[in-house]
Amino acid sequence: MPGPQHLHHETGPRPLDARPSLDLGPAICADDQASRLHEWLLTNGRGGYACGSVAGILDRRYHAILAAAIDPPDTRSILVAKLDERLPDFWTTERSKRTDRDPEDDPTSNDLTLSSDVWSNDRISGFGHRHLIRCRLFEGAVEHQWLCGKIRISRRLVMPHGHDAVIAEYRVEATDRPVTLAVKAIGGNRLADFLAPGADWSAETVAATDTELELKLPANSNGGTDVDLSIRVTGGSLDAGGTWYRGYHLDTETRRGYDDVDDHLLLVEAKAELGEGDVLRLEIAAGDSAGVDFRKQDPFAEEAARQQKIIERAGASLGPTKAPPIFNTLTAAADRFIVDRPLPDGAGASIIAGYPWFADWGRDTMISIPGVCLATGRADLAREILHTFAQFVDDGMIPNRFPGLGRPPEYNTADAALLFIETVGRTWMASRIDDEPTADAFLRDVLPTIDAILDAYRTGTRHGIMIDPADGLLTQGAEGLQLTWMDARIGDEVVTPRRGKTIELNALLHSSFRWRAMFAGRFDEDATTFIASADRIRESFDRFWLDDHGYLADVIDGPHGLDGSLRPNQLFATGCAHPPVTGDRAERVLAACDAALRIPVGLRTLDPADTRYQGSYAGNQAERDAAYHMGTSWPWLLGPFVRTHLRVHQDPKAVRGILAAFVDESSRRVLGGIGEVHDGDEPHRPGGCLSQAWSVGEILACLRLVLHHERQHDAVAFA
Repeated sequence: MPGPQHLHHETGPRPLDARPSLDLGPAICADDQASRLHEWLLTNGRGGYACGSVAGILDRRYHAILAAAIDPPDTRSILVAKLDERLPDFWTTERSKRTDRDPEDDPTSNDLTLSSDVWSNDRISGFGHRHLIRCRLFEGAVEHQWLCGKIRISRRLVMPHGHDAVIAEYRVEATDRPVTLAVKAIGGNRLADFLAPGADWSAETVAATDTELELKLPANSNGGTDVDLSIRVTGGSLDAGGTWYRGYHLDTETRRGYDDVDDHLLLVEAKAELGEGDVLRLEIAAGDSAGVDFRKQDPFAEEAARQQKIIERAGASLGPTKAPPIFNTLTAAADRFIVDRPLPDGAGASIIAGYPWFADWGRDTMISIPGVCLATGRADLAREILHTFAQFVDDGMIPNRFPGLGRPPEYNTADAALLFIETVGRTWMASRIDDEPTADAFLRDVLPTIDAILDAYRTGTRHGIMIDPADGLLTQGAEGLQLTWMDARIGDEVVTPRRGKTIELNALLHSSFRWRAMFAGRFDEDATTFIASADRIRESFDRFWLDDHGYLADVIDGPHGLDGSLRPNQLFATGCAHPPVTGDRAERVLAACDAALRIPVGLRTLDPADTRYQGSYAGNQAERDAAYHMGTSWPWLLGPFVRTHLRVHQDPKAVRGILAAFVDESSRRVLGGIGEVHDGDEPHRPGGCLSQAWSVGEILACLRLVLHHERQHDAVAFA
């Protein structure tokens, strides 16, 4: 077995062909700070997840060994927050002579604790992470290894796909004598967004044996609903819990300005006497999955095979081209966002915007599909997702988000419907590569939805969204609403007001009419009106051009006239499928954005020379929201940047250099993923969601596009 790798710390990025470091060693795992800054994530295809810090310390309200999708895919409950491991009576007199104890260990206990906790008085207990020598993500599972004297113990975690369940498998890799292992499953029953200090309910024991325990967790004031929980053990025995542990201090919540103290219930403790090579396996399942006995199968092998199949399919879609290792890493990451979405007449599919707290958002899903689905050879999945969202189109609009808890979709975005058309076009082109009849059948199915969108935008729909007959451009906006992706609001204050005619919406409208003309041509329809609409938009784009600055205005015809802020939104005008801005102007736009906005892992949302620029995404929610689109950098914006770069310069080698930063970035914060945002200022600290679908998706689409350019192949689906 290869030894653990470490993150590289060169001043420049490693080359794109380098292998991401998804295998961390003791320099990170055993460090008090680094082990808490690095995190891992698993998901189950239902919206449920498991995630935590490498150290195992609860730092976020979202950290969980089992966050179940009680109302999939967007309502999650924390059922098991953590696993606390210890070696009872480890410190014999003889062993104490041979092995140094950590000076901060509890001297009154003979147990060796493998876990770590931080309490409300800021006291750290356990220090088990100091025995960690390895944490790695592989084959759809996450593994930790502890070294305690001559004893080496591993723990693998996996979530069986499609189930609200987690399997923890402990193995004694090496030992000089039999060892006792005790594992406490500690959790509760609360909505993932809320904490439960002072909770005092009890779990009902429905059935219990030495190796099986069935619990019913009651509905409670912290958002928990009645849920069945089954716990099974192989290689050991179970003892029911019932004790509340009070006062876990969640440091990340403190820094984010939220309530930061939580209580958890001891659900069960498993114990086993183990020799070298022996295994203790703990299975915890909830809801409908509680009735599944995973002891009759091998969830680790099944998940490894499932992931391998996805990676092989992505590789096969590239033909003879060999992808860099980061492509496989992000292909696996992309799959973690894909979920089933219940529909009135069955089940559809969707993409979770980001873990651990987002649901599926219309805008995010459309931007993510080309990378998450098309770049990985899963055009069939892209078609299914688009069919799903087509069923929710209302008055020409795609839902901005599904808020969960049974609440209706929210229709407050002006761009999601246009992104739907853009993504339909890309999906149609990608589908034609393998199966032209299927591609055309899909297009025929969604054409009525596309026409409903364009008709609604012509005549006007919610929130002032309407094509202005005076110039053919799209205007939008209503007091107190934020309808574009720059949607932060502090109370009633819109942080980035963009009412009027925004650059990216009109670029997408132009592209939508060009796509519709192509679709008409495919089916021998008259495309005259679509071409005329697109031509008129292109002519009107002169109104956005700021020749003295060499870039495009962000908004025109707003309440205060023209907004000439230098923002990355203009890259949609040069980087969408059918750009209205090309040639010299596109080159100048690219140069302006490259010079002022690009950082190694994304693009800033505002020029640092602007007096409103906020370079740090930190503090409480109001402080973060004030910076969210006012300087904070987003990785996904490299998508339209790279597409523009390749159109202007035709230089895939240069783009390889731009994308190389993600070799290290894919493990710098969360193993095998890319986060939501970074500070605009150096050292560009990561923030927001641990792993974000459109970040992963756009980098995958860029990688695929580079490979196509190197082979000089057409790549409309990604370009």
